Amino acid sequence: MRKFVSILLLSLSIITLIACTKNKQQSLDGEYYWISSERNELAFTIKGNRGSIKHGEADSFTIDQESNTFLLSGEGRADSTVKYKVKDGTITVDISGIEHEYYQKGSKAYNKALQQYNK
Repeated sequence: MRKFVSILLLSLSIITLIACTKNKQQSLDGEYYWISSERNELAFTIKGNRGSIKHGEADSFTIDQESNTFLLSGEGRADSTVKYKVKDGTITVDISGIEHEYYQKGSKAYNKALQQYNK
C-alpha cells in the first residue's frame, strides 16, 4: 500500500511539473533593432501582447504567441497577419515587405550583430 501511494504521488508531481512547463511562454518584451551593414535602427517595441512599429507601412501589431503571428494594423492599410520565429533574442518576421531578423536590445544576438557589423 505504501508503494502504491508513493508511486501515485510521484506520478501526480510529474504531471503537474509537465503541465506547468508547457504553459510557460517566453516574454517578447523589449526593443528590437534592425542591424545590418547599412543600418542600426529601432524597428519595433513589444510590451505584453502589443507592439508598436517605428518605421513601416504598419503602425502597430497584436501578438498571438499560440500561433506565432503578428496582426499588423495601421492607418490607411488593411490589417494583415504574418508569421514570426523567435530564437535566442532574435525575431524573424516580415513587417516591411521583406523578411528580416530583428535583434532584442541587450541580448547575446544583439551584441553579436553589433560586433559583426561594427556598429
